[in-house]
Amino acid sequence: MKIEYVVLDENLRLEEIKDAVALLPPERQAKIARYRFEKDKLLSLAAGLLIRRAIGESPIFFGEHDKPYAESGVYFSISHSGSVAAIATDDAEVGLDVEQLPDESRLSIADRFYHPCERAYVKGSQDPCRAFCEIWTRKEAVLKMTGEGISTDLTAFDTTAQPLSAQLYTSALDGYCLSVCSAKPLDNNRIYISESELKDLL
Repeated sequence: MKIEYVVLDENLRLEEIKDAVALLPPERQAKIARYRFEKDKLLSLAAGLLIRRAIGESPIFFGEHDKPYAESGVYFSISHSGSVAAIATDDAEVGLDVEQLPDESRLSIADRFYHPCERAYVKGSQDPCRAFCEIWTRKEAVLKMTGEGISTDLTAFDTTAQPLSAQLYTSALDGYCLSVCSAKPLDNNRIYISESELKDLL
């Protein structure tokens, strides 16, 4: 599995790289245009460029639950939050989620949506905000891998326990958590994660 992410410069303006939009398929260009705020447009642009780098000109198809995959047989998942856009690619179904670390006011959400073992993990952590974010991104990654969406009962599965935990990988970024879920068990020796500059994607 390969994970690649970019961190956008907070001073970057779309006008500076507007020509990059033309590099993307019409559906991605339309998606960028639909966003109201410039930051969201930039994140969507970065995600589109990451997809382009990962699969080249390979056509994109949509399988069960409208999950995208490339004609070349590469499965991918994208996510963006704050100033980070990321993509995971694999030879099996994959889900990816990246989130900014929350403040303590959000931790009560765990009581409603986390499995009891996950709640215990957060409460027992020396850094509850990061632990909360680890679990949240892992749950999102699972749902994106299966394509089931948040209509699923989030308390019904435990991302800290086997066999599901063997399909998950979480990485700490500066101020963020990033998690991926594969349809098959993950061997950490085959996970490659890298940061790229936006200019390298153009």
